[in-house]
This record gives sequence, C-alpha cells and structure tokens, in this order.
Amino acid sequence: MLAEELVPVNGCWVRRRSDGSQVGRVRGSRSNSGRWELKIEWRPGTPAEWTALSDLRCGLQPGWAVQDYPRSTTRSTLGPGRVISYRTLGGRDQVLVQLDTTGQSVWLPYENLVRFKDVELRYKRAETTVPDHAERFRLRLLAHALENWNQLTGSLDRLDVDPLPHQIQLVHRILSSGNYNWLIADDVGLGKTIEVGLLLAALKRKGQARRVLIISPAGITRPWQDEMKYKFDQIYEVYGLDFRIADPDHWKLHDHVIVSLDLAKRDEHMRLLGQSGGWDVVVFDEAHKLSRQASGERTQRYRLAEMLRQSADVFLLLSGTPHQGYVDRFLALLELVRPDLKREIHTVEANPEIVGEMILRNRKRDVTDVDGNFIFKGTQVHRVPVPPSAATVEFQDRLRGYLRRGYKAGETGGAAGRAVGFVMTTYRKLASSSIAAIEQALRLRLERLTDAAPAHSSDGSSVEEWDEDFAEGGDHQDNLGGSISATSAREFFEYERDLIAQLLEHAAGVRRSDEKLQLFLKQVVEPVVTQGKKLLVFTEYRATQSYLKEALSRYAPGTDGVVLINGSMKLAEKLEAIGHFNGPARFLVSTEAGGEGFNLHQSCHVMVNYDLPWNPARLAQRIGRLYRYGQRETVIVFNLHARDSFDNAAIDLMLGRVLQIVQDMAPVGSEYNERLYAEILGDILERIDFASVLEAARSMEIERTRDQIDEAIRRAQTAQDLQQEIFAHVSGYDPNALRGTLGFTMGHVGLFIRGMLPLVGATTTAMLHDGALLEIRLPEALRGQFPEFAQRTSVRITTDRRLAQRLKDAVLLDFEAPFFRYLIETAQSYGFNGQYASAACPLGVEGALGVFKLRWQNDQGEPLTEEFLPLFVAGDGHVQKNPSFLAEWLTSPLRSAPVPHTERKRRATTYAALVKEADRQLGAAATRFKHPNGLVHLAVADCGYARTRE
Repeated sequence: MLAEELVPVNGCWVRRRSDGSQVGRVRGSRSNSGRWELKIEWRPGTPAEWTALSDLRCGLQPGWAVQDYPRSTTRSTLGPGRVISYRTLGGRDQVLVQLDTTGQSVWLPYENLVRFKDVELRYKRAETTVPDHAERFRLRLLAHALENWNQLTGSLDRLDVDPLPHQIQLVHRILSSGNYNWLIADDVGLGKTIEVGLLLAALKRKGQARRVLIISPAGITRPWQDEMKYKFDQIYEVYGLDFRIADPDHWKLHDHVIVSLDLAKRDEHMRLLGQSGGWDVVVFDEAHKLSRQASGERTQRYRLAEMLRQSADVFLLLSGTPHQGYVDRFLALLELVRPDLKREIHTVEANPEIVGEMILRNRKRDVTDVDGNFIFKGTQVHRVPVPPSAATVEFQDRLRGYLRRGYKAGETGGAAGRAVGFVMTTYRKLASSSIAAIEQALRLRLERLTDAAPAHSSDGSSVEEWDEDFAEGGDHQDNLGGSISATSAREFFEYERDLIAQLLEHAAGVRRSDEKLQLFLKQVVEPVVTQGKKLLVFTEYRATQSYLKEALSRYAPGTDGVVLINGSMKLAEKLEAIGHFNGPARFLVSTEAGGEGFNLHQSCHVMVNYDLPWNPARLAQRIGRLYRYGQRETVIVFNLHARDSFDNAAIDLMLGRVLQIVQDMAPVGSEYNERLYAEILGDILERIDFASVLEAARSMEIERTRDQIDEAIRRAQTAQDLQQEIFAHVSGYDPNALRGTLGFTMGHVGLFIRGMLPLVGATTTAMLHDGALLEIRLPEALRGQFPEFAQRTSVRITTDRRLAQRLKDAVLLDFEAPFFRYLIETAQSYGFNGQYASAACPLGVEGALGVFKLRWQNDQGEPLTEEFLPLFVAGDGHVQKNPSFLAEWLTSPLRSAPVPHTERKRRATTYAALVKEADRQLGAAATRFKHPNGLVHLAVADCGYARTRE
C-alpha cells in the first residue's frame, strides 16, 4: 500500500539490493503508478538515476555523521549523531545512532537520516563555506562551552545570586565526579543553600531533579523556601504548612517539598513519606542531628534518613560540624552518604583518604571573591568579666542551698524524681542567664504552690517534651521558665514554699542594682551607641530578653528601636523584625530562635552574648549569624562572664581555657590570626560536651568540676585533631582548581548574544546602561516564537540579573529564556557552518585547535556528565589542553584568514593527534562511576597562519 511506504528523505544514502557495494545519495522522489521511485546520485558529478524504492536499502555506514529529520510536524529533530551500527528488523533497515546532544544511542529508521560532512572531513578538505567562518567558529565554540559550564555548575540559569568561586567549584566537583552523593561540610555562613540551589539547577537541566525533598530544622523551612523561590526561581511547598497528605497517592501532586526534620520523624509522617514514591534528590540540612550510637541504636531522625536513602538517586547531607567527637556518629553519617562503601568507612581511621570520595568542605579562612580577595575578615572575641556584688553572692548561696535540697528530693527516683531533678537543672540554667529569668521562674513556682495555679506555659510544652534535647538547648526552649510551671502543686521538699519566698525577696534586691545589666549597658551598649553602630544581643530565654528590651529602650526610643526574635514568633514576624533591624532599629535581642538559619549581618558586625549557654556550640552558631558571606567588617563579639553562680563560674573557666588554647594555635600575623582564630574557636566549642559536665555536677562544687572541664576540653581537642587528620583528605576550596578549566559568567552570555544577533537577522537599535541593556529589533520571521517577547519585535534585553530586577521592561536572557536557547541551538546546528575555520591569531601561535565534547555514562548506560575540551596541537606535534589564547578568542570577534595550503596527509596526521589526546583524556577521567560514553567532535580551526604571511 502506498500509505505504508517509508520514503527516504533527500540527502539520505542508499545502496542497491543487488549490489551492496554501490551507494548513492537521494536527490528526489516521485510516485509512479502507485510505486515509489527515488532519484539517486550514484557518483558525484554524474547524472542522477531514477530507481525503484523496492530495489534500495540503507546505505549509511558506521562512523558517518547523520542528522535526524522526523516525519511528524510536532516533533523536533534529535539533532546530529554518529552511526554505530545497523540491523534489519521486520523487513526494515534501522540504524543505531549515538546522539551528539544527549549521548543516548537509539535505533532509528534509516529513511529519516541525512548524512552531512563532519568536522574531521571538513578539516581534512579545508572546506570553509561562508566568508565569516572564523566568527561562526567562535560562536559555535562559545555556545557549547556555555552550555557545558551551566550543566556542571548551574551558574548561568535563572538565579538571583552571583555565585562565588568556592560555590561554583563545589558544584563542578560533584557533577564532574559522576557521583552525586556527598556530605557537604562547609563552614557556617559559606552558602550551603546556594550550593544546593546551583546543584539542583544543573541537575534539573539534565532531567535529574524532577522530584526533590529537602529536610531541615523547623525554624528554617521557610527560609529554604524563600531561597529557592527568590534566588533560583523554584517553587517549593512546606509539608505541614502549605499542604498535608492523608492519602499517599496524593504525593504525586507534590514534586518540590520541604519538610521539618522533627515533623518528618514522627511515626505517622514517616509512614506517609515512606509511601511518597522515589525522589530524584533528597537533601538533609543540619545532618549532624542524624545520630546512630556505637551499639547500633538509631534515633528516629536517623531511621528517617535511612528510609529516604533507599528511594533517592541523589542524596546530600549538609553539616558544618559533621564530626563532633563521636566517631560512631560520624561513621553513621558516612554510611548514609555512601552505603556501598560501608566496609571501607569502618577503616577510616587507618585509611582516612576514603573520605575524599564522600565529603567536600570549604573553610572561611580560604575562600575568596572572584578577584582573589579573602571574603572573611575574621572575628575578635572580648571577654567582659562581671564581678558579683555582695547581694548577688548571698542570693546565689541561698539558691544553691535550695537546688541541693531539690536534687536530694529527686533522688527518690521514678518519673516524679526525674521531674524534680529536671526543674532544679532548669533553675540553674535560668539563673546563669539573668536575675529576671530565675526570678520569674521562682515566682511561677510559688504561685503554683500557694494557689495551685494552672500552668503558665504559653506554648503548651511539658517537662517530657524538653527532656530528649534538654542539654543541647535550642529555639524551642527559650520559654523554660514558663514551661516548667506545669509542675506538681505539692512541695518537692519540706518548707520549699518558704525558701522560695525568701529567695524572691533577695532576688528583688539584686534586680534593683543588677551589676551584670549595668556593666552591659556601660561597657558595651554606650560605646556601640556612641560609634553609631547596631548591636545584636543573644540570650537563651525570653524572660531575659524582655528584661533587656526594657533596659535598652532608653537608648533607642520608639517602637522600632529594639526588636525581638524568639520562639513564640511566626516566621513572618521574625523576618519583619530582621527587616526593622536592617532599617531604623538599633538593637536586636534574640533568643536561640535567631541562632540558626537567619542572616543578621547586613547592617551589623557587633554582637554580645548576654548569657553563655551550657552548649558551647551555640556560641559558634550565634557568631555565624554575623560572620558569613556579605559581612564587610571584622565581627566583634563580647561575652559577658559573670562568676555569680557555680554554672557561670564553670563556663567562665571552660571558655578561658579554650580561648588560651586558641590564642596559642593562631599565632600567625594579625589579619590572618583573626580568620584562623574564628575557625579554631568554632571547631573546639562545637566539640565540647560541656552540658553533660554541668548536668552531672549536682553538688555544684567548682573544684570537683575542674578536672571534668579539663577532660572535656581534651576530648574536644582530640576530636578536632582527629577531624583535621581525616579532613586533610577532603577537597576544599582551591583557587587554582579550575585554572585548567574555562570558567564562564553572565558576561560571556552577553558577548555570545551580541555576536549572534546579526546572524539571526536581529538588529541592535540602542545600547543603554553602559551596554548592559540592549534595545533590539527581531526579524518578522521570529515574531511570536518566544514567550518572553510575546508578539513584540522591538524588545529590551539584558544579561545583568540586578538590572533585570530594576527595569520591568527588560527581558533577562539566560538558559531559562527560550530566545537564548534558540541562539545556542542555532550556533550548534550543522547549518550554522562553524565546524571548520581558518582564523588569524594575533598572539603569534601556529597550529590547529580542535574542540571536543567528552561524555561519560553510568554503569547502566545512562549519560552522566560531560566536559568541553579544547586541544591545541602546534607544529612540533605537542598537544596542549585549554591553550591560553582561547579565552581571548571566545570573547572577541575572530577574523577569518585564508585557508593554509597544507597537504591532506599532514592534516590527517594533525587531526589524529588531536583525537588521540581527546580519547586519552576521556579514559583518564573515567572512574567506577564514570564510564566513557562518547567523543563528540565539535569544531576545528587552523590558527595563526595569516600572521606569517603578513
């Protein structure tokens, strides 16, 4: 039947069925009495002959370059490729083609394939087809280079951020490795969220990030959502806030999800997540909270991670402190990242180099901006001693007596005994914060005993809910004073009510002349106000926060003068407070609710720790709110050291010893000292399990605790030394790491667009904002083809992200813009004629520049990653990767030169040398994750010969 005949397209190659050695090219077709005939050119330059279709079959040969031309009007071409093999199936000839665009190998009907002259053939024949062949060569190269760079970094996608070198390098390292499962252990403040966003953008471009799940602490789910939306133009939903799931089948409606770690770990939500189907990417933020003991006991958080690990192709853990002194917990994290290396992981102390395959770590002391300048200026930590008054000493002595009686009462055991011990420890923590905090808690306790008053907890918390993470502290514990009012209405011990009443009388006297508050105002606040600076104040508890707000109000009149962040506030309220602090407010007083996840550095570089938390790691986290990218000043930290209680004396002793250790370890130069000082201080504080020391010190005798403090510091130093030894094998920021790689920015995108506009018939009518904004007119043939332009032909375009935000009528062109994709595809197409050129080289070099795309696949044949590879072979036969002149070539218009008169045999030898080196590079980069997939020949040029004739 005529309708079932598949007729080869013009340009297809066929051979006679009777004589398979003779091949020819199709030049036309016709139907003759219901039978198809093809016009075949059997030899170049000879008349074509009409031949019956039934007498012909596939004439394409392995190794030939071909282009797919689909019959459907709704399908785009698969693009160019290379013939691998052919077969006959069901009586039809088919050709196996490996596509240049994707690396996939597909069986196609030969009738849809047209052979074209590939790069090698054009070079050997020295065929240039257009006068501006050199410029087209440049633009072809730039199109492939920009596309490859974006695939490996995501940095040219729709972003509201200019990625820093260490962020680009980290993403490039992951994507080029072929292994997408890593623990990213950057210091706090280096932009792990941006790194994840870049990685997701690149994976999305490759079709490998359709479903993404991000698990983070509850307090930063919204910040994660905002970062993805405003910086990466990606919409994520927060599970439990934006939507909930009752029927597991509804998960298919949600592909980009953020969920709180502590919500996800609950049984009912973990069960639903277990039925959510596979995820392309799973990200765990603050991953050090996923713990598994040496005994094998797993927390709910760890079980959650294990479950999701099984359903994720890409699994990322983020933690600035992955090794906190517990080897078993650290190894458990590594097992999550790379379960296939479980045996090797458990030999990490003997073979630490294994961590180089699963951990990436950037340090603040190393990272630079694009100009090579160090980003972080370091920190200065000042100890502000607070000598106690006689009234404070007497109050603390009486409080210590009360606490000892309470602890003794709690020794009866059982749930009631544990509750009493918990309350006593809570009172100690509150007393270490401020007189206001302990006074409030004691007053609530007295009310409970006197009137059997109901609990005053404002958040519904109970003693049991605090118990699991009590020593760690955190934003959910900043109302401990109110929460523990839900205690027994009966006395813990005889005469407790009378003792509390006496304590409150003495507390009132201390509060009237509070030396800690007065010293804070005099020695810290007044100088800051005098210098016109803003001040960030941290405290653990809301009672202390209210106390400080009242005291600071006289320095900052008006409702916005002092703003607060605490655990009772919704995210929108916290963000509003930060906005006021960056505007008119002079002081921000925050509990731990602002200690994680928020950027407070935009207008402030001075902070004070009004109280010193039991968990020293909180100090490093607090400092991280100011000491992060974008901070232009040295961060100045004041720690108030009040030796007014046993706990404060112990903390003072511990910090004093730590600071001396840090001073001894960071003796190099003043500027470098401050950057190294901040790093060492954070490393040690994050590893001291000091809360356990204080919890165990129920006798509250400093001499007994001194040895335990020394041991805790020794353990922290040992843990730090162990981590340093292990992390010596971990990749970090190296300013020279990408020196052998061509790096690209949005500036290169702009240069490419300018070069392409006239070649697609567009004209530039005006250049504004120092050339960052172009007014262009599109040809009528392109009207309505690009959604960003609607039906307009006169448009304004830019590659400057900031400018596009300011100017509403400016269209941002990047890899998300259809018009830019059109320009890229045009420059890469066969018909663009940029495959071979002869270019004048003002730098005085002579030789041939061959450009290839190396591609690797995984062990199941799926394309994985690729590399843009320029190679230059000089007259002596030496082959050089990424020649120095190429960067200038790609950014400046190229001048065509006459084709050199070189014999074909010599050209073949030159080309063979280029291919041999490209193949060697392909094999050298192969790993157990990366298997060679293809070597695509992009373009080749003769360089510099015009200069010798001038």
